[in-house]
Amino acid sequence: MTEPTETEETRLRRALTLIGEEAGRPDPVTAPTPPRTATPAHPPRRRRRIRAVLAVAATACAAAIATTVAVTVGGDSGTEPDTTGRGQTFPEALACATNIVEGDLTSVRPAGHDRVRVTMSVDRWFKPGKGPTTTQFDLADPTVADPAEAYAVGEHLLLFVPRREGQIADVYQGKEVRAMRERITRTLPEAAHTTCPPEFR
Repeated sequence: MTEPTETEETRLRRALTLIGEEAGRPDPVTAPTPPRTATPAHPPRRRRRIRAVLAVAATACAAAIATTVAVTVGGDSGTEPDTTGRGQTFPEALACATNIVEGDLTSVRPAGHDRVRVTMSVDRWFKPGKGPTTTQFDLADPTVADPAEAYAVGEHLLLFVPRREGQIADVYQGKEVRAMRERITRTLPEAAHTTCPPEFR
């Protein structure tokens, strides 16, 4: 049996922690009303309202369990489990990305038609293996699906730029970056011989 990856275990623990914290909150009727604070111009990625915490945590649990099952069932095949939630194996996700890069966002500007142009100061190129120290990408605007997913200047992230124009890029941040960096390096040789499925081109 193949063990879950560090990233999958981290997501599952995070989801269980959120459920425990929400369950321990006082009843909203008796809880004191917190002071009003200004809404930041660029909310941190993956921030959710309190009333959505349980739903998000439950979804994360289900995803983590499903991924673990996929690892167990497919462990003998040598393929990586689905990591994008779009029905791709991990080698396919790498094959379908036009660029995979890690660095800091230095500029985010609207590009029209639900798209944004981001500029990155690059720390490392994964696909291709090398590139300029500063680069720009024209991406589908993630706020169309969820305003909390807005790109913000100063963020350090690992970015998968999708081949399909309207697809939102996969982004990894914080503790996810190290585990994903290692996984990409380990899987790139296999991805070089993997074909991107037609529905993701």
